[in-house]
Amino acid sequence: MRHFMLALALLFGFAQTAFAAPPALETSKIQVQLLRIQVADSVSFNDAVESLKLRANQLNIKYVGVNAIYHEIQALTGKPAKRMEIFNFCDGLTAQQMLAADLNTIAFMPCRISIVEDEAGKRWVIAMMMDDATIHALKGETRKNAERVMAALKEMMIAASSGDI
Repeated sequence: MRHFMLALALLFGFAQTAFAAPPALETSKIQVQLLRIQVADSVSFNDAVESLKLRANQLNIKYVGVNAIYHEIQALTGKPAKRMEIFNFCDGLTAQQMLAADLNTIAFMPCRISIVEDEAGKRWVIAMMMDDATIHALKGETRKNAERVMAALKEMMIAASSGDI
């Protein structure tokens, strides 16, 4: 009888967990800006990537990784895919300041810049940027650093599009 009661209690506990209400999801409405610039015809995809990384280094923005998603598409379809890569960059100290000011800014981290090839073979540099209102809501040094990082990302995109080192 004791084992039966224990089993019943465990079963009841599992049933309660299985049917418990999901946690409340919070939403925040923010504006984002999408920046897009065409890569010059004379600049190869690889040269654009190299320029992007070199300019990031010059601006003290750390390159932290890449997602070469076209490899996944090729693996799933067995067919060639247009090249598309998402590059991740970060300024750790600015990230720390921004998170202390507004936890929701994590959605922008790490900073991402994509280089993609369209169906016509044109290459584009595209990034999602924080809008001015989000940046202006930050205070003092945090706002200055966020503005610096956003300006650096724009400069990196322009360098990539023109092949500048």
